[in-house]
Amino acid sequence: MTEHTHHPAADPVAFTVFPLRFTADPAALISFLRTLGMAPLITTERGGFADLVAGGGGRVMVHAAGAASATGAPAGETQLSTAVAAADAAAEHLRGMDLEVVVWDESYGLQGNITGPHGEAVGINEDQEDHYGYLAHDGTDADQRLSVTAVRASADGPQRERDVEFFAALGFTPVDDGDRWYRALANPGHGTIGLHEPADGEAAHRPGGDPGHPGLEVSLVRLGFETTEDLEALAERLDAAGHAARVVLADGVRSVHVIDPDGQHVEIHPRSWR
Repeated sequence: MTEHTHHPAADPVAFTVFPLRFTADPAALISFLRTLGMAPLITTERGGFADLVAGGGGRVMVHAAGAASATGAPAGETQLSTAVAAADAAAEHLRGMDLEVVVWDESYGLQGNITGPHGEAVGINEDQEDHYGYLAHDGTDADQRLSVTAVRASADGPQRERDVEFFAALGFTPVDDGDRWYRALANPGHGTIGLHEPADGEAAHRPGGDPGHPGLEVSLVRLGFETTEDLEALAERLDAAGHAARVVLADGVRSVHVIDPDGQHVEIHPRSWR
């Protein structure tokens, strides 16, 4: 077993985008993410869990859905979470900015929640150093062109202003002025938070389902990515692996659209930051 040596940065309180995806078929989703260019940091022998990293920044946690999940989250649900090198230090850093944070000890390490701007829980996961019961990998084959985006429903106006202020405390700041439909908040090397005008019925959080802090709602996002790879080449690579993909031009922006193994729509956009 290879030691887990990958750390996005030396800063112990630097937050990395780390969406938690619940899936009906972990093996298929892991294969999809690997085709995109992600590499595993932690897996299990039974294959129901994985922590994968993108070389350009950000990680994705894959977890079996339904009865295999403590929250009973359905397949295809993606919850907003973050990764840090030192959870206690990160919590103290955020409390210094008047944010509410709780941290507790799980069998595999420290975990916690930040109370978001709308009363929702945003997860904190400390980098796992005790690999007992897990298989560790070094993540060195992760594609440096790819980074992770957590796409959050955020209506233009006061709601989005609160989101921008909240994520700035976590180190994610606007890459430009954006527009009413979308604003990207990035921490280069740690991924992107995409604030997107909500689609009909789309919510940024839902009640219940978080055993660590049951009074908070669960923060929901959609899984997305950014890349510096040629988009046509990426679409061809996904197609060759059995994932029907196409390059779409919408409002002057080109991106790759693909359906992941859980039936969720995924977009891969050109990188917003340089």
